[in-house]
Amino acid sequence: MRIYFFVLFIFLFSLLSPISSEGTMEKQDPITELLLTLSEVVFSDPFQKEEIEIRKRLLETNQSEIRDLRIRLKHTLRNRTIQKESFFLKKGIPSEWENDLEQLGNLGGFLWKDDRGTIYQWGDWSDFYEDGFSKNKIRLEGQIPSFPYEGGTIYFFIRNPPGSFPIHFDFIGWETSFYAFGDEGSLRYTNDFALDPSERLGEFRKNFDAIRKKIPGSLLFQANDLTIFLVPGKPRPIYFVFLFLRILLVVWTILLFLYIVRMSFSFPKNQLPEDRVHLS
Repeated sequence: MRIYFFVLFIFLFSLLSPISSEGTMEKQDPITELLLTLSEVVFSDPFQKEEIEIRKRLLETNQSEIRDLRIRLKHTLRNRTIQKESFFLKKGIPSEWENDLEQLGNLGGFLWKDDRGTIYQWGDWSDFYEDGFSKNKIRLEGQIPSFPYEGGTIYFFIRNPPGSFPIHFDFIGWETSFYAFGDEGSLRYTNDFALDPSERLGEFRKNFDAIRKKIPGSLLFQANDLTIFLVPGKPRPIYFVFLFLRILLVVWTILLFLYIVRMSFSFPKNQLPEDRVHLS
């Protein structure tokens, strides 16, 4: 029975071990740590837990889109044998290659630069320039996805294809509304189906000031090339169902723990402990 006691003890701590946003936790007394863990698992603020999950899922989705688009851009560059010297010698731009760029539905802009200046530009980069259409300095250049090619650097950004809707996330029990805008100002990700998909970052930022006054706890933060707004909502009935299930799980685990402890240290009346048998 003692082996069962040990296994349950390990299971209890692995089940209730907290996952913080930092991924680390200071070492404390085991009893104190257990009590804090129980309180965090059962009575934790749903908005705080959702904030961590939203950050994670948005960044994962965004990075996946950027990675896929980067692979497709590299493929078309190599497939069409695009070389920068052809642009400087004014040999013309292969029409097949420009057609390839047009076919990349979520490609918002393509910019190829080196020490001598801009080699080639495609798409609308007006939102990325500090002074209108100047090609000398790109706003937030360090946050724009890029990769080296032919001794230069290629920058690109993602946008929603024309006429398309933002990518929606919808999870059971979530009461937090979130709105993630790309660096060029378009709405990229949201779980609010009522919002106009053509809403721009500047317009929403103005409205957000009023939202923040009306709904305390609303957040605005930057995550890589995304500007994310979080608006907490009132807990839905499903949250209280999950809360009840978590409490039930903890109570059941504790009762099972106590039962195994009791069984481990109890002996039948007609049988003495092993050490007493040897003494007799």
